[in-house]
Amino acid sequence: MSESKARPDGIPKSFQLAGHKITVTTVPKSKWKYKHAVALWMPNEHRIEINAALKGTARQQAFMHEAIHAVLDVAGYGNTLSQDEEFVDRIAHLLQQMMCTFDE
Repeated sequence: MSESKARPDGIPKSFQLAGHKITVTTVPKSKWKYKHAVALWMPNEHRIEINAALKGTARQQAFMHEAIHAVLDVAGYGNTLSQDEEFVDRIAHLLQQMMCTFDE
């Protein structure tokens, strides 16, 4: 049996973008070193880190926000759209809502 690809909250352990494997890790609150962020896209490592203290929809939205940064960076918009935090946040909120309200 294969290992689960997503956590119970729907956040994947990894995903693919243009041939790059993007890993998604949770970091215990005691080891979180970024004072002004609850999640972070690390483009050089192809990794998203999320503070493990985040729960529920806040965690999903933080993941989606960083995933949008990843998509924009991989698509070549790292110096433009990916730098626009308001744009990234708006898109992330809408995608998080869309994904949480899919009809089965």
